[in-house]
Amino acid sequence: MTTCKSWMKYSWSGEYCSEPAWEGDPEGLCILHSLKPDKDKSIFEQALQGKLAREDYDFREVFFPGRVSLAQHRFKKPVNFSGARFASWANLRETEFFEEVDFSYAKFSQAAIFEKAVFSGPVRFENTEISGEADFRGATFAGLAAFRHLNDPGGSSPPPRFTAYFHYVTFGPQGRLQFQDLSLAYVSFLGTDMRRLEFHNVRWHLFRGRQTVYDEILLRQKGGPFIISLTSWFEHGLNYEGICARVGQLYRYLKLNYEQAGDQKQAGDFHYGEMEMHRRANPWRRWFPLSWYNLYWVLSGYGEKPLRALGWLLGLLFGLGALLTLLGLTSAAGTPMGLESALIFILQQATLIHPEWARPLTPGGELIGSLSRLLLPAQLALLILALRNSLGRRR
Repeated sequence: MTTCKSWMKYSWSGEYCSEPAWEGDPEGLCILHSLKPDKDKSIFEQALQGKLAREDYDFREVFFPGRVSLAQHRFKKPVNFSGARFASWANLRETEFFEEVDFSYAKFSQAAIFEKAVFSGPVRFENTEISGEADFRGATFAGLAAFRHLNDPGGSSPPPRFTAYFHYVTFGPQGRLQFQDLSLAYVSFLGTDMRRLEFHNVRWHLFRGRQTVYDEILLRQKGGPFIISLTSWFEHGLNYEGICARVGQLYRYLKLNYEQAGDQKQAGDFHYGEMEMHRRANPWRRWFPLSWYNLYWVLSGYGEKPLRALGWLLGLLFGLGALLTLLGLTSAAGTPMGLESALIFILQQATLIHPEWARPLTPGGELIGSLSRLLLPAQLALLILALRNSLGRRR
């Protein structure tokens, strides 16, 4: 009987692929490695179960023709799915991997479900392609899990976007997640300790000129297009305010993460996100227009938007000057004065100079002069703070 002619010459034990060639494959490959989409699924399932019974976990280049379920299976030896192809969704829910597992160069045509899976050893997802959602909700990582170059553009057609959920992930003493050279624009981390995550050359969701976590986008869209995200939130009994608080926690730890790495520009975006979620987490702060957080947001973008702060400073100056002109401003000799003089009068008032060369004609004009001593210095302070944060983080 001829054996499989797969390019995979050696298994981990140093032997040739011992599976018999499947008569239905024109290239002489075994039922496991055959790339025919219509290959006999019952024969494939028998061969797969035989490998699992022998604890032969070398699945390199294996083509899974339909839905595959390895849920709750316990892999007590190293597992290799490198180059494997999954034609449908793969269910590895509550699966336990006692040693290392490799999904490098694997291709998932639909969802890859790792909900509540346990990874006791190192994990590799390098150059992996996942066309559907990747579900890692409640998964446990005891070692390093590396996610590199996922859904990387390699051909003429654009790659599918990487959509994943790392909700409420738990870690062992040495557990951590490493993300490198990939987009996290559609990855949700709700309830996960971001201090156990490492980021190298990753791209976040861009929203209104700042980088955000996808959880904020889902929150703004009231769950977005993915039902799985809402399900996870409601499973933990979170209302809108509770979700805002959890997303704010993500931003807080991300800010610390990037500050420690010396990336102050990214830290500034995440500081904005943290403050935004803190404002939204309380109905009073969210809805009352004159709450401190609403004013801080509107007037300076939480101390991160210098152009916004400058715009408000100029708007206040010219607005107060125009009102003073309308209410009446005269010289010491009683001659009416225009906008230019009113602006100079307002600036002198703001710097605590009491100009003797002009005076308001009405009590309203006196009030504007008094307000300028409070509003303009306060807005100038917000502008200085925003400039300090913005320029200091771009060194």
